[in-house]
Amino acid sequence: MVALEAWWPRYLEIVARFGYSIEEDQRAADLLSDILDGQTIRLSCISNLVTDKNVLIFGAGPSLPRNLEEIIKNNIAQGATLISADGATTALLEQDLQPDLVVTDLDGTVPDILQAHQDGSIVLVHAHGDNTSSLEHYVPILLHDQVEGNGVLGSTQARPRPGVINTGGFTDGDRCVFLAEAFRANIIGLVGMDLGVFVGRYSKPNLSADILASKTKREKLSVAKTLLEWLASLSQCKIINLTGGTTQIPGIPDQDITEFAWEAQ
Repeated sequence: MVALEAWWPRYLEIVARFGYSIEEDQRAADLLSDILDGQTIRLSCISNLVTDKNVLIFGAGPSLPRNLEEIIKNNIAQGATLISADGATTALLEQDLQPDLVVTDLDGTVPDILQAHQDGSIVLVHAHGDNTSSLEHYVPILLHDQVEGNGVLGSTQARPRPGVINTGGFTDGDRCVFLAEAFRANIIGLVGMDLGVFVGRYSKPNLSADILASKTKREKLSVAKTLLEWLASLSQCKIINLTGGTTQIPGIPDQDITEFAWEAQ
């Protein structure tokens, strides 16, 4: 697990690079903590899903539909814990795959995230300086719909608060990986993690096709890749990139989905 003191210099670099406000990020974390008001799921519920388990993490990159088809065909999801990053949730639901955990800052297709939650997914809601209105609107709905086993938890890239954790990570995709590593997964398989110059159509609800990423988005994906390289250098978990194509993350080996098999725990 990446300790807060190790994460903080990385966070300061991100803030400086993109012009974010630490104060606004912290206010958002405080707001989320207040809204959650002690109604969060226990961390042991995350541990039960992740610790010593095989975990598939689904990013919303252009490769996601192809990767999903191969995963289903080769039964890779069988027995694994499924974690979807924001808009990737929609793609999983379209294939009748129920994510065990959804990691979101609420800018994907939120109705699908709410549906996944109602059907049993735990939702990790991320707070940052420019999504406070979404926190105020959607988190009470998530809390209202939670039952035993499908609770809500908060996250932040600033300082943690009650019910709001910080395990590291910047974008929804790499934040999933940091979370799985923090809870000591057995093997982490990355799917739909293109982290290149194109944005997948599942990334935003208004997209009907893959598009060229904006300059800012490309910079964010570059930071995500750098963070994953850093995490891999520290982690005791085995992390494998199943995305394919031109995607390569230094320190994380590539493997073809059709040749992939989980190792014994």
